[in-house]
Amino acid sequence: MTDKITQVTKGIFQVQVPVPFPLKTVQCYLVREESAWTMIDTGLQYAPAREAWAHAFQTLKIEPRAIRQIVLTHGHPDHYGLAGYFQDKTGAPVLMLDREIEIAALEWQADGEHMDMIARYFAQHGLPANIGKSVYERQMQVLAMVQPQPTLSPLGEGEEIQIGADAYRIVWTPGHADGHMILHRADGLAFTGDHVLMKITPNIALWPGLAPNPLKDYLESFAKVEHLQITRALPGHRAILYDLPARIAELRAHHAARLNECVAAARNCTAYQICLEIFPGLKTADELRMALVETLSHLEYLVTEGRLTRHEQRVAPDQKLILYSAHA
Repeated sequence: MTDKITQVTKGIFQVQVPVPFPLKTVQCYLVREESAWTMIDTGLQYAPAREAWAHAFQTLKIEPRAIRQIVLTHGHPDHYGLAGYFQDKTGAPVLMLDREIEIAALEWQADGEHMDMIARYFAQHGLPANIGKSVYERQMQVLAMVQPQPTLSPLGEGEEIQIGADAYRIVWTPGHADGHMILHRADGLAFTGDHVLMKITPNIALWPGLAPNPLKDYLESFAKVEHLQITRALPGHRAILYDLPARIAELRAHHAARLNECVAAARNCTAYQICLEIFPGLKTADELRMALVETLSHLEYLVTEGRLTRHEQRVAPDQKLILYSAHA
């Protein structure tokens, strides 16, 4: 497993942590300090993930109590799930952007109330009941993989945080998550979470109860990131980015094309029907739920832009479908 731990620069180690999702791993980081360490992102509460961390701690000769702080780029399960586990083992504070702390309290309610809301939301957008049952069961499995919950301490946009020998500025970059943040160092190095990734596009999802237009937020955040002049972006998945402006240009073009595809597919039909046309060949519950919420983020962006209309169709006394149509 030594290839799963890579020193990316002086004092910074990347740890490949397994996840039971299509991406297979999430990249977390350990930053050496004079007599302690900072952990950045954690992986899921999942036996192979705990084993990967045990190997990393053994290889780098880290005692749990040497972890001074745990910093989370955002509250998605593959970055957040082991935070409570490691807080219990290390006694370290868990830090996340203040906006994302509010969202985690909604998303990861142990009673599953938010998962029930998502199930109703998917049904309104046309997901068949039999598939919805599989997606709901998977959502509940994921909820179990973010337990125990950590006690979270807030960070604010523009604050500086000491990590290792350096100060990092907190930069709010919404889109992939409402409260996603990156950690930016003055020399151009940054921990960028899932904001910009090589080869794959970060999932931009519209979830019930969260930001109403996450794709707009995401596209607008690019200008803020370009202004930072990041020269090395350490991401949550895939390769380190050395030319962030070029990758951002590719992502802008990708979303412009995807928006056009959604307009072409919107023929008085549900988001689920459009999703199947835009993303053919979906196989697993994970693939389906992420494709559906990605489709919804594009559809709602187009509604606010005036390129699509949204209306409701009553299909039962207590059930409605939401349909999307392109303007003639």
